[in-house]
Amino acid sequence: MTEVATHCPYIGLKQNRAIRFSTATAEHRCYISGDAMDIPVDQASYCLTQFHTQCPLYMGSVAAHNRGTAIPAAPRKPASRERDSAIAMAQPDAYASSPDVYEEDWASAQRAARRAAAPSPRRQSGIPTSVYGLVIGLLVVGVFIYFYAGTLLGPGSPTNTSAIVATQAAFEPLPTEVPTLAAVVPAVIDTPVPSAQESTATPESAAIPPVASPTVPPRATTAAQPANATETAVAAVVPTAASKNMNVKLYYADESGQFLIPVMRSIDVPGKKIATAALVALFTDPRNGLTRIVLPDVQLLSIAILDGTAVLDFNKRPTGPGDVRGLAAIALTMYQFDTISKVKFLINGTELPTENGIPYVKTATLNTWNPANLTPAGSTAVTVSFVARNGKHDVALTKLVDKTANVAEASARALLDGPGQYATVLKRVIPEGTQLRGIRIEKGIVTVDFTQPFVNATDKNAAVRTVASTLTSINGIKAVQILVEGASLAGVWGNDYNRTFERPPLSAE
Repeated sequence: MTEVATHCPYIGLKQNRAIRFSTATAEHRCYISGDAMDIPVDQASYCLTQFHTQCPLYMGSVAAHNRGTAIPAAPRKPASRERDSAIAMAQPDAYASSPDVYEEDWASAQRAARRAAAPSPRRQSGIPTSVYGLVIGLLVVGVFIYFYAGTLLGPGSPTNTSAIVATQAAFEPLPTEVPTLAAVVPAVIDTPVPSAQESTATPESAAIPPVASPTVPPRATTAAQPANATETAVAAVVPTAASKNMNVKLYYADESGQFLIPVMRSIDVPGKKIATAALVALFTDPRNGLTRIVLPDVQLLSIAILDGTAVLDFNKRPTGPGDVRGLAAIALTMYQFDTISKVKFLINGTELPTENGIPYVKTATLNTWNPANLTPAGSTAVTVSFVARNGKHDVALTKLVDKTANVAEASARALLDGPGQYATVLKRVIPEGTQLRGIRIEKGIVTVDFTQPFVNATDKNAAVRTVASTLTSINGIKAVQILVEGASLAGVWGNDYNRTFERPPLSAE
């Protein structure tokens, strides 16, 4: 026998669509239009009953609701003394809950419905059938209250809606090749795995602009500081028999605090918690001259990945007021996983308001630079690579130039123009005065021809590396061949430079 759908599939809390209560509340919202709407009908008559299919909103009467048309009360089934009418046949539930949605009272409500619909032998005592129906109804209510109260009052139960989300939603899923640990909560279908290579897709969201000086100065971690996310969460990622060593990409600030720099770190991933392990690593101190830009006493309360969105709940804002660098670093760290395309930040279960400079949608844009104040419609974004002043890291900037179809040429010219206003924190490794003689692309290899001053570079490897990084950031270009005055660079620098240069690997800590 199939079961009757006992509640509307479009009802949920205004904070989280995936959660609903079993009783009417002003916190409920209707999501039939995709957005959270106030519920104009009696929830107890429609939304929380099998009569939700007769709700005017459910039947498409949103326009009528907007005109102020009165909404009738839900119909009730006529009472009958016939046993066959007293026990209604359940209809197939065409709106069964999605596996990604967890409602705390769903299972108990279904068990209660089965008990209410279970057939029983006909009584011969002459007592009216309606009396039996009343008794069964009271039993159903009692069972429901018992399970519902047990859920709310049991040991370790959450006391607010945000905690329910953190408990019921699955922690982030992981690659299938990683050994499986016992799941704390039900798993979701997303499986974040590190991308095979860095994305070169067109930016889809606000970029992270460099700043002249950080809003909040970087803070160094010392032994005297209070317990932070690292100290709290590191126990969860201590290597075990089920751990696997993996490389993850982490984003820190350069020495000046103005630019975000990705580095590769090898970490131990317990079970399937790779995204959690990456965030824990991000909250530790960086190495080799970089700066951590998240606050030391922030704790990650939960992480859930639902429909490609990583929902991250912290106990406090990860960075100071007005400083979005840490939030941008967290988002970019999450985007290295193929199944994460969006991020949402919560603070103790409450969503953080949108702020400019945070890439809420997956993007390859990093450290946007717009010296000519061009508009997005009238510009082309090119990636140029320079060397940090301390020489320890390369820094990629996304520079906006005049709109052009020849991205390779525009990228090469932007590199030769140098770091401009950032010359105090970035080095020019290609000698000033070097000009572009020509550039062509054939079968994924770009050949670039510079004038004679190029050979005077004091750091040959850095000069070649920045050219290769800049031009291989363009879609379809796999390697770079460098000429000087039309001749191979090997004629001046030796046979080590008589080859094509592929994209340099990401800096390792």
